[in-house]
Amino acid sequence: MPYNDQNENASIGDIQSAIAAGAALSEPRTIPETPEPTGLYAVVPADYKLESLEDFLPRPLRVRQQVSLHDAQSFIAYVKEFGDHELSRIFFNQEKETFQAVLDYHAANGQPGWCAHVAGFTTRRSEEFKAWMVQNKKQMGQVDFARFLEDNLPDIVEPEGAMLLQIALTFEAKKDVEFASGVRLQNGQIQFQYNEVIRGAAQKGTLEVPEQFVLGVPIHVGGPAYRIPVRFRWRLHDGKAIFWYEIVRPHRYVEDALKEIRERIAEVTRLDVLAGAAE
Repeated sequence: MPYNDQNENASIGDIQSAIAAGAALSEPRTIPETPEPTGLYAVVPADYKLESLEDFLPRPLRVRQQVSLHDAQSFIAYVKEFGDHELSRIFFNQEKETFQAVLDYHAANGQPGWCAHVAGFTTRRSEEFKAWMVQNKKQMGQVDFARFLEDNLPDIVEPEGAMLLQIALTFEAKKDVEFASGVRLQNGQIQFQYNEVIRGAAQKGTLEVPEQFVLGVPIHVGGPAYRIPVRFRWRLHDGKAIFWYEIVRPHRYVEDALKEIRERIAEVTRLDVLAGAAE
């Protein structure tokens, strides 16, 4: 066959086709020069791109998972099952009240980790604590305050519930009286004097309430109950009484509850809980 440009082009085309076919038929290979296989790849004909074949394996080569747990017990159980004392790290963000475990974190010798297997836990306030915080320092009328005490009476551990129930019922029953004064007694009680009209005759009466009572409620869902002191507050205006309460430094009890959760996580998982957040 005489030589010409057309024959030369055809020959080059045949060579390229052979290369493409060989590349397409080549067996998948792992990337070399690593202690462990990091992937399974093959060169495909279109532009000879490197394509991962991990999706065709029986299981992934590494864990890529982000999990959100709803309580401390579940968080601890998950970290114990999948954590590694050499590679896992737990971070605690006190401002957001969150715990985050990065189970495939960097090794202590500086070897980098994927940081792709993460478990998170955000604490949740108990309904009892939220109910008292919502009304904290909010002034209420006599009847509204009495009903609030009745609804939340099981949360009060001092004084006895029967005593506070009687006070609440008296507040409701005496809603039309005219309060004259309120004084603090030496026994820690507040004595209110009031005037009441019964069957057309004016009568005077007194009512004593504790200056302080103590709650016994958990700060977080599933957590232990804390004894939280609450101060009773009042104001008289034109014969009417306005009541409210003030929880004594509630942030300190939140801090103590978070500290207890942090210490329990560290103790059970045997991992240090670092203050901060892993972005």
